[in-house]
Amino acid sequence: MHLARAALALCLSIVAACSTSDDASPPPTGLAEPDRAALARRLLTGPEWYRHAVVYEAYVRSLQDSNGDGVGDLPGLTSRLPELQALGVDALWLMPINPTPFADSGYDVADYTGVNPDYGTLADLDALLAAAHARGMRVMLDLVLNHTSDQHPWFQESRASRDNPKADWYVWSDTPSRADVGCGTFQAQFGAEAWTLSKARNQYYFHRFYPGQPDLNYRNPQVVKATLDAARFWLDRGVDGFRCDVIGLLVESADGCDMIPETQAYIRQLRALLDEYPDRAMVAESTNYETAVPYFGDGHDMFHMAFNFGFGYFWGFPFAGTEARAVSDKLEASRRGAPPGAQEALVIGSHDVSRAYVAAQKVPSRWRRAAFVQMTAAGTPFIYYGEELGLRPGKVKVVDSRDYQRTPMPWTRGPGHGFTTGTPWIPFGEGAEETSLEAEAGDPASDYAFYQRLLAARRGREAFGAGTMTFLHGDSPAVLAFERAGGGEAYLAVVSMDEAAPQTTRLSAVGGEGEPRLLFGAATAAREGDALVVTVPAEGMALFRLR
Repeated sequence: MHLARAALALCLSIVAACSTSDDASPPPTGLAEPDRAALARRLLTGPEWYRHAVVYEAYVRSLQDSNGDGVGDLPGLTSRLPELQALGVDALWLMPINPTPFADSGYDVADYTGVNPDYGTLADLDALLAAAHARGMRVMLDLVLNHTSDQHPWFQESRASRDNPKADWYVWSDTPSRADVGCGTFQAQFGAEAWTLSKARNQYYFHRFYPGQPDLNYRNPQVVKATLDAARFWLDRGVDGFRCDVIGLLVESADGCDMIPETQAYIRQLRALLDEYPDRAMVAESTNYETAVPYFGDGHDMFHMAFNFGFGYFWGFPFAGTEARAVSDKLEASRRGAPPGAQEALVIGSHDVSRAYVAAQKVPSRWRRAAFVQMTAAGTPFIYYGEELGLRPGKVKVVDSRDYQRTPMPWTRGPGHGFTTGTPWIPFGEGAEETSLEAEAGDPASDYAFYQRLLAARRGREAFGAGTMTFLHGDSPAVLAFERAGGGEAYLAVVSMDEAAPQTTRLSAVGGEGEPRLLFGAATAAREGDALVVTVPAEGMALFRLR
C-alpha cells in the first residue's frame, strides 16, 4: 500500500511539473507575468476567499476507507488531502457527515451536532480541519435544515403526543393536507404522498421528500433557535461554512413554499450568524433552475454563493448542438438582476444528477468543454469528486438510482483500487481500472491531466474569481467567446461548439494591446485592426491573456 501511494505521488508530481507547460511561453512585450503562487495565496486569504477557490464536493462514504470496512471515513479523507491539493483544490464540501439511518444517504439527519460513526468521530473531524487548514484548504459542511430524520430525537418527541414540548416543532395536520401548506397538495419529491399518518398522534406530518424526512416548522421560534445553535456548534469547531440543502423550502404558505419572505428572514439570521466569524461562507442549493438571484438578497445579507443549476444540470443539451448562444444566453439570464457581490457556484454535476460522462453521451470533449466553461466563467467552480477522472456510473443502488454516481473513488489499479482493503459498500463504477488516478496521473492526455492544467491556468488570476464577464458574438454562431477582466488583467475564453470542423470568428471590441498570449488549450488569435480573428479546432477550447 505504501509503495503504491509513493508511486502515485511520483506520478502526481510529474503531472504537476508539466501542468504549467501551457503557461511557460515568454509573455508578449510589456506583458509581465507576476508570481501567480503569491497572488493565489493573497486571493485565497480573507473574507473573499470563496470567490477564488476551487471547491471539491466529497462524498466521505465513497472517497477513502481507512480501516478496511469498505466505507469511506474522515481519516481516509484526511489522508487524501495531498492528492486533492495536487489537483488544485482549495476547499472541500462534505456531503452530510451526521448520524443517520441512511434513508436518504445522509440527508436524513438524526443528530445535528454529531458525526456518523461509519465516518469516525468529532475528533476525526477536528483532525481533518487541522490538516486542511495547515495546507491552506477550507472545509465546508452540508447543513440540512429543511427536515430531519424521523429518527431524530426532536421528531421522536414531537410524534409522541399533541401536547409535548416539541409537539409543534414539525408540520402537522388532522388531514393529509393543510390550507397554509401550498406545496403539500401534491406528491413529495420522491414519489410518496406528501403527508404521512403518525398513529401515536393520530395526525399527519408533512414531508417534502421521503416519509423518513419530516419537515421542521420554522414558524416556531424554538426551531429557529435550535437550528441556528447547531450551525454555531460547527462554526465554533472551525468549519469554514456551509452548503445549505434545499434551503428555499423552509417555510410553507398557501401560495407555495419556495423562498417566501419568512424563509428569507431565516436566511438573513443564518448569514448574520456566519458574519460573527471571520472568513466564513455559505452556498445555497437553489430550487430555482432559471435564476438564483432571490438567494443573494442585497448581495451581502443572504448567501455568499448559490448554485447555477440551469447550466450545471442541463449543459449536456447545448453541448450536443452547435449553437454558442444556447450556453451564453443561459449564463447571462441566470445572472440578470443579481445584486453587486452575488457569486454563482458553477457545477457540471453533483450527487443528484448523472455523471458528466453520461450527460455528455460518452463524448469526452463535451464534458471537457463544459468543464472549461465552468472554470473560466463568472462564479466559483465546484468539482464533484471523480469528475477530474471522467468517472463512469455504477449499476447498483442501495438507496435509490442516485447511487449510480456515488460509487467509490478509484485511486489505484487493482483490487480495491486504493479505496479499501475490504469489500466496498457499493461496487465501483464501470471502467474503474482505466479511470483510476494511478492510471490517469501518468498520462498527459488524460482527463486528470486536463483538469490539473486547467486549474493551474486559472490559479492566481483575480479576473476569474471576481472579475467582469462579457460575452462576445462574432460571425461564427458555433464559437462561444467571453472576456474576463479584473485585477488589471483581461482574458479571452473561446470554445468551439462544432465537433466536426474548425471554426474561425472575428471578434470586435476585444480589450488589450498586442497579440494575445495562449495560456491553455489550442487555438490561434491574431489582431486585424480593431478586431481579433480567432480560429478554434473542432471540439476545441482555448484561454488567452489579453492584458
